[in-house]
Amino acid sequence: MLRIAAITLFAAGWIPVFLLRSERFSERRAHAAPDERRAMWNALLAVAVHVTLAELALHDVAGSPVPASRLVIGMLVFLVGLAFWMLGRRTLVGYGRLLDPASPPAILVTHGPFAIVRHPLTLGMVILALGPAVAAATPLTWGSFAAVVVALARRCVQDEPDLHARFGAAYEDYAATTKRLVPFVW
Repeated sequence: MLRIAAITLFAAGWIPVFLLRSERFSERRAHAAPDERRAMWNALLAVAVHVTLAELALHDVAGSPVPASRLVIGMLVFLVGLAFWMLGRRTLVGYGRLLDPASPPAILVTHGPFAIVRHPLTLGMVILALGPAVAAATPLTWGSFAAVVVALARRCVQDEPDLHARFGAAYEDYAATTKRLVPFVW
């Protein structure tokens, strides 16, 4: 029963992330440079492959049961990631509102989860992806988790020049005191 709960959570738990995005994927792609469009698809593909591999691993195809403690820890990690993502989303813009990809953000948000890292929505997604990796704990799911981290980190790096251009010295100061994606590290 716990395994079924984990499988359901890891599949359905991504739905709010995609439904409550701060901007529409298609609209953002329309305003993105070719390299950024590729990176957006790469990140989406990496997440989809990772979730699929974790789901397959948790379906107990190999015949060895997944320890309940690992399932619970994976589910808790996933829920922490979802909560952090939702807090970041709410801090950036209200749930009922979207960012306009054609125009830059009006203000530099540096409070709430944005005081922890410059890209808290992405950190939330990384933590979300960590949950299934912990639960499944196969070389394939750890490899796909690494691919998710690389793809999402690349998106963070791509966003930085626009943020520097838009907010200038204020963003320089913010970047000097707040790590990009991993608190205290990067």
